[in-house]
Order: sequence, then C-alpha cells, then structure tokens
Amino acid sequence: MNFSIGDKLKIGVIGAGRWGKKHIDEYSKMKDVELLWVSDLSKENLNLCKPQYNIENITTNYNDVLSSDVEAVSICTSNETHFEVCKNALIAGKNVLVEKPLTLQSKKAYKLMEIAKQSNKLLAVGHLFRYNNAINEVKKLVENKTFGDLFYLRFQWTIQWMPEIYPDKQLDIIVDMMPHLYDIMNYLTGLWPKKITCFGKDFIKKGLEDTAYIICEFPKNIITHSEISWTLPEKVREVDLIGSKACAKIQAVSQKATIFEGSNEGRALNIKENNTLGDELRCFIDAIKNNSIVSNDGDIGARTVELVEATRKSLETKKTITL
Repeated sequence: MNFSIGDKLKIGVIGAGRWGKKHIDEYSKMKDVELLWVSDLSKENLNLCKPQYNIENITTNYNDVLSSDVEAVSICTSNETHFEVCKNALIAGKNVLVEKPLTLQSKKAYKLMEIAKQSNKLLAVGHLFRYNNAINEVKKLVENKTFGDLFYLRFQWTIQWMPEIYPDKQLDIIVDMMPHLYDIMNYLTGLWPKKITCFGKDFIKKGLEDTAYIICEFPKNIITHSEISWTLPEKVREVDLIGSKACAKIQAVSQKATIFEGSNEGRALNIKENNTLGDELRCFIDAIKNNSIVSNDGDIGARTVELVEATRKSLETKKTITL
C-alpha cells in the first residue's frame, strides 16, 4: 500500500492490559495514526479505554479487529496467545508488532516469519531496548572500536516480585526477562551465543523460577554473565561492557552511561533520555508507510525465543547447551 503525505495509518490494538494501554497511549499521540479498534477480553479495560482515548470501536473478540480495515495491529495479549493471534493477523493482511516474546516455542516463531513473508507484511517484535538512547550511544562506541576487543558483558536485571504485574503462573523469569537480554547482547556485539549454561531457583513459588544466572559463550572469545531475579526490592536494569581498551556501565532505566578508560575516573556520556516505546512504535509506523525494515524484526524475535528454549534446557538438564 502506498501512503501519501498526510495519510493516516489505521491501527488496532489487541490486548488492553498493562502493556496494551501503553501502546494505546502512544498511538493516540501520533498525528499520522488513526487508532480505530481496541480489543480485550476484559470489558472493564475496554470501558476505561473508550472514553479516555475517544476510541470508536471496542470489542472482546479480536477477530472484529482483523476483519476491519485497519492496516496494522499491536498485539499485547498473554504470551501463550501470541502465536495464534499473530498468525491470524498476518493471514488477514495486517502488519504486526507483537510484544516479546514472539512465541513460547521457536518452531512457531519461525512459522510466523514464513507467514509474514508469504503475506508480504511487516512482523516486528517488542524489543524496545534497541530504542534506548544509552544503549544506542554505547553501541556507536563499540562500532568505533572505543572499547577495543570485547571481553565480556555483565547484566543485572532485577526487581521485586509483584503479583499484580506477574499474575501468570506459567511465566518464569527466564521467559520474562531473557528475551530482552539476549536481544541486547546481539544488538551490542552483532553476535549470537554458541553455548549457554543456566542455574536457577524457585524461591517464591515452587516450580516457577524467580532467580537465575546465565553464562553465555560467544564467537570472538566473548562471554556474558546475566543475573535475573524477582527477589530484590530495587529495580535494576544494568549492563557492564568490558573491552581491551575501555569499559562502560549502562543504567538502562535512567538512560545513563559511563565510560572508563584505564585507571581514570569514569566519563559520563551526554545522553538525552528518550521514550523508548514511543520511538519503537514510531519506527514501526514509519516502516509500514515507507515499505522499509525495522531492526527488531521477526528474525530477532525468533532467535531470542530459540535461546530462551536453550536456557530452559540447560536449567532442566544441568548441562551446558551448545547451539
């Protein structure tokens, strides 16, 4: 479809829970977007959205959205529904941005990629840290060889368990957090891990891991260490990047980054904090209008699902998994 200057792209949002409301809010601010439909199983969520954002059409049946004339949809439903909803959206001829993880099984993730290609529609996945200005500034320095040869990356991704945010008993911390970390690893290094070793515990709810440590071995002799947990009271989203010439510490929430060279005190980068979700959705809309690509495409989403599966396998078998 060709778009002219001034044309509004018609959008629908499927899933109006915590993240769905964020998508609705961002789309409502875009002058070149017309948010026509919102679907959710909860009538309460729908009744809150309709007057607040002046949405014309609300429904508890997402197929109403797919049979409408919207050109793209954001899918913000529960993880286990992603494959079915996304598949039906692509078959219906809609461009799709689905929140991570793309699916819960890599075979289904790659199947969605095939359907998107056959449908000639854009499939994007909610890997919003690719749109974080602090991570992007450090990525530029990696590409400019500021750090020399990369040695390792350390991640601390922790927060206190909140039942109102994590009500799904099937959502363990590996499925919830590691898609983001694997995506950031790839984004900063341009590589995917070759070996994964995972150790985890279920302190809060038996049978549901809430704390895990993951070590990955990459090509070019790079390793990564990730600590993920729902047991710490402070929200931490921190990345340390260590190279032969310099190191960096990234605070992803506050979008701050400090560079350390030799024994000198750290040098804070001048970073303008941005709206990561807003920029991600903006890129999605622009890619549809311009028939271009996004960096957080279906391939990235599928690869991260594959790595999450390998991480779970390492945890369950107590072995290092070679990819």
